[in-house]
Amino acid sequence: MNPLILFMTTLCFHTVEANTVDTTRSLIQDLFQNYSKDIRPIQDQTKPVIVNMNLDLIYLNDFDEVEGTISMVVVVYISWNDQNLVWNPSLYGNVSYLTFKQDKIWLPEMFLCNPADSLTPIGNGHQKVTVHANGSVTWQPGALLRATCTPNVYSYPFDQQTCQLSLSSWGYSSQQVKITISSPTFYFNFFHQNIEWKVISSSTQVWSGTFDMGYFNLTIERRHLNFLVTVVIPIIMLAFVNPFVFLLPFNSGERTSYSITVLLAFTVYMTVVSDRMPASSQPISYISYYLLSLVGISVAIVTMNIFQIRTYSKHDNDEPVPKWVRKFYMFTRNLSRHRKVNTNGQLKKSTDTEHNDINIKATKLLNQNFQNQNSDVFYTSVLPLAQVTEKSSPENLPIIPENQQEVVTWHMVTKITDKMCFFLFFILTIATTMSYFITAVTH
Repeated sequence: MNPLILFMTTLCFHTVEANTVDTTRSLIQDLFQNYSKDIRPIQDQTKPVIVNMNLDLIYLNDFDEVEGTISMVVVVYISWNDQNLVWNPSLYGNVSYLTFKQDKIWLPEMFLCNPADSLTPIGNGHQKVTVHANGSVTWQPGALLRATCTPNVYSYPFDQQTCQLSLSSWGYSSQQVKITISSPTFYFNFFHQNIEWKVISSSTQVWSGTFDMGYFNLTIERRHLNFLVTVVIPIIMLAFVNPFVFLLPFNSGERTSYSITVLLAFTVYMTVVSDRMPASSQPISYISYYLLSLVGISVAIVTMNIFQIRTYSKHDNDEPVPKWVRKFYMFTRNLSRHRKVNTNGQLKKSTDTEHNDINIKATKLLNQNFQNQNSDVFYTSVLPLAQVTEKSSPENLPIIPENQQEVVTWHMVTKITDKMCFFLFFILTIATTMSYFITAVTH
């Protein structure tokens, strides 16, 4: 017979013999004949069992900032050496490892020490362990971990959260079980991205004391585009529309309903945001302060608008304009138009020859037509002298004699007050919005 064929036949015979059920059954019977899973698998019971642990993140299910919890699917890689499970492979058909259910041997049961619900060991009786001939044991329990995590929503929705998983072999002191972590970060061998959160970084550490504990820290960042589009941008639009109530005419009858509608819209958005925030007072997000500021501005606008409507109605009741209001009006108009009118309402003489000529023409026209002018025309035809030119028709010339005081009506006061309020609240809205974004993004 060919020697090569004889060699291959012999090799196949030994290979088949090495994988027989009888040899494996015999190995298991010998290993567990005097084995007790209640005894730590080390010959010198005064020494600790060294347990190495690593964590593989499969999927980040959810982070609930209201409840302060995080849930994720993980696989925990745990390995140790069981000195009671050592054999010579050559005596058992070259069987170098065995795989069976985890409940047959001693396990360093791992517990999540900051659970959001119940304190139960990781893994279940259906998962398996692999034991090698030198006694090394590999256990890879998978689990859905739901842990507590204190939310930091100061910068919401531009926030980052750092959550921690605390794992420990419950019931064993550091003299009995010693935990080590070989990897400085999580494993991401089978990781799937979350649609709301993205993983920024991870880290691990071991705390040794009365008992050993492994800490697995995960930092995640919110994908904020959806919240910006659905909440933040509409709030900003409402904020900048709010001051435009002062540009509505008084006789439209819509000023009060306009301002109150915007105020109610802000309160609705406050409810939307508060539903996504923790119930505790610490921390409070910057967007909550921003919304509170906008509500305060809106309340001030509603209040000011009511006073403006009341002031406007005084003109129809023929109430006189107080002297201090008249001075305020003149001072404000000086600032807005750069007019040379003193607070007493008298036009100051211009040193310019052209303006002197205009004053003379206006005075002559007044002397000719003053008797034919009724009070309404006198109130409504008060124009700046700078608008008078040589081409102006007699009907358009101002009817203001030299040293004549300008008449100030309540309509004129409300008109210039509306302009002031519009610019004041518009600038205040810009400053508030910029402060929120700068604080939230850079925090």
